[in-house]
Amino acid sequence: MDTRLSPRERDQLHSLIREKLDTGGAEGPAEIRDTTMVRELPGVDSMMLLRLLGAVELGFEVNLGFQAIPQVETVQDIERLICESRAARRERVLTAGGRP
Repeated sequence: MDTRLSPRERDQLHSLIREKLDTGGAEGPAEIRDTTMVRELPGVDSMMLLRLLGAVELGFEVNLGFQAIPQVETVQDIERLICESRAARRERVLTAGGRP
């Protein structure tokens, strides 16, 4: 299973995080990296994390579910969850006799 997004999708994810969490400050937008601790970003609390994951679901057309919340520590964790959701969807389609 591929656990990495394409560079374009990774940029999309980082932009989405900056947008939803409003990480800009007086010094400009915060840099988002794979190792960025999501819960340490300015203004992040449990409700904000839930909103972010909802936006990720819509933006990447995946289903992360509530079980994703405790799994998210870093931005890379969100990327992994996106890839896992896509792989699970492909498996369901193939099992049902369809094409991914």
